[in-house]
Amino acid sequence: MSRIFQMYKGLKKEVYILCFGRFVTAMGSLIWPMLTLILKSKLNFNAEQVALWFLVFGILQLPFGLTGGKLTDKYNKRNLILIFDLISVSLYILTAMLPLSTASLCIYYIGSLFQHMEWPAYDSLIAELTSDHDREKAYSLQYLASNLGVVFAPTLGGLLFNNYLWLSFLLCGLAVLSSTILIFLFVPKTIEKAKNDNTYEERETGTLWDILKARKILLIFAVISCVSHMVYTQFNYLLPIQMDEMFLDQGAVFFGMLTSINGAVVICFTPLLTQLTLKWNDLKRIKLGMLIQTIGICSYFFYQKDLIFYMISMVFFTLGEVLHTLGVSPYISKRIPMSHRGRFTSINNIFMTMGSSLGNTIVGKLVVLYTFREGWILVFCIGMALLLLLVVYSGMDKKRFELLYKRENK
Repeated sequence: MSRIFQMYKGLKKEVYILCFGRFVTAMGSLIWPMLTLILKSKLNFNAEQVALWFLVFGILQLPFGLTGGKLTDKYNKRNLILIFDLISVSLYILTAMLPLSTASLCIYYIGSLFQHMEWPAYDSLIAELTSDHDREKAYSLQYLASNLGVVFAPTLGGLLFNNYLWLSFLLCGLAVLSSTILIFLFVPKTIEKAKNDNTYEERETGTLWDILKARKILLIFAVISCVSHMVYTQFNYLLPIQMDEMFLDQGAVFFGMLTSINGAVVICFTPLLTQLTLKWNDLKRIKLGMLIQTIGICSYFFYQKDLIFYMISMVFFTLGEVLHTLGVSPYISKRIPMSHRGRFTSINNIFMTMGSSLGNTIVGKLVVLYTFREGWILVFCIGMALLLLLVVYSGMDKKRFELLYKRENK
């Protein structure tokens, strides 16, 4: 196992600081996995109302995401992260001080929007600090660090859910603040960019739309991201609804356990899967990951109150999630000029948010009209359709970005 972790050696120190910042911030991820249960159990929303809530929030993310991407390409990325973090911290702590209501959740969500705005800056910094040869390792480490915090956070959130929910909001704020301090102290304002010999990453002039006209295929990839998140988001939407119906008052605690299992599997298998798939092209990871992820999440269709089966399916689902995630960020970074990376990342994130909101809305209507099992049937059909699209897309990608494939075959 120690030899597997050796592959993370040799990255720039700023990469390690950014990844550690993601870890500390993720330690405060107590609210998002529990948000469906907060709306349903604490505020008495039904499944359709919960989906509508997520849809409205998803729509609000659009201008914030676009702005974050544009600012990332124009201004100092490290300073943007610091500013957005401080705004989020202030709003999270304010939420903790207020009684739980739709208004206080709105304040929390506004804070989370600024966390959403900084993602293009994080991704772009990682890409600039690494060559395209070791980028998979850097993104893998960032993903691993984020999930280290997720291992304990949801279980803690589940324990605080009934009587100390306010403390969860406070811990979110303090965790983000600690990562802000680390980045302020250890990531310099000006960084030394890594050298790359990938012609597709060279700086270009013009707007993002000018770039996408020459790379139209990436718009299809954004659609793929949208549909993939229709499937993935059911982890935080349809699954907790099922847990709430099956286990009643224990639903929040058991769902927190499943989320922690998700984080634990990520920690155990991300280094191993990264090592095993280093020579794979990114789309191969995405396709296999999507297949495993869809089968894993949709297997909940068959379960009643046997918690052990819920845990087994979560392990399987998470393996697919890891493979899929290991492919997405490297895929994008190798095909977009560094001058436009932040803006495209924000566009792709917007499509993912749209997929989450649209998926929750449609599935929510099915749950209200029928049961959660009909929701799982729909999710499975969407996942299988996406796999067929990915097979076709792989051939298109090989033609458009031929030079990348030639380098991989050397």
